[in-house]
Amino acid sequence: MRITPDERVRALVRDHVIEPAEGERLLATMSPRPPRTGWRLALDPFERFGGEVAAVAGLAVAALSVVITRLGVRFDGFLDLHMAPEVVPITTALLEQVVVWPLPALLFWAYARLLRCRVRFVDFLGVTGLSRAPLALAAVVLGLLAPAPPAGGPALTPAVAAFAVLAALCLAWFLTLLTRGFKNASGLRGAPLIAGLIGLVLVAEIVSKVALAPLG
Repeated sequence: MRITPDERVRALVRDHVIEPAEGERLLATMSPRPPRTGWRLALDPFERFGGEVAAVAGLAVAALSVVITRLGVRFDGFLDLHMAPEVVPITTALLEQVVVWPLPALLFWAYARLLRCRVRFVDFLGVTGLSRAPLALAAVVLGLLAPAPPAGGPALTPAVAAFAVLAALCLAWFLTLLTRGFKNASGLRGAPLIAGLIGLVLVAEIVSKVALAPLG
């Protein structure tokens, strides 16, 4: 697969061959263009914001997610969120965020580290944390609407249908951010990127479910 000059410069910056400032100057000289804004930025913020900024944003998303659990929502898996019978303790909410954020980031970093000489853990921490923003949005709506099925059994109520559509959109948004962020942070392309991403998402989901199982 052909690597564009822009991608080559970003790879040099990631590998610490050139300084970030020098990389920005080269990119501006080679392909001057306005920064991403609006929906383009919402779908791919990682080219504009570095790993450190994204990691801070991820911390904010994790803190917001802990607050959201006060609405009765649980983040009980890398891809999961559900209404709980009762509000979980703060310690449980904090442990959930550790399992669904830094732990998957470590898995993504380890995979990329096996295939490349120089990758930074903070970049994967930022990618994984910031990518979870759509899931936090879905959790807010779930907590406010609480579209639980009636006591008589499962039923497709308007609230359930509305949340199902929103949840699907937010999950797609999350996976889009994760894909583009992982590509940017790792520098991987082609089969190693696609196969690795699919495998890592499945592994992260399994590991998170197993790790959180003792919490109920």
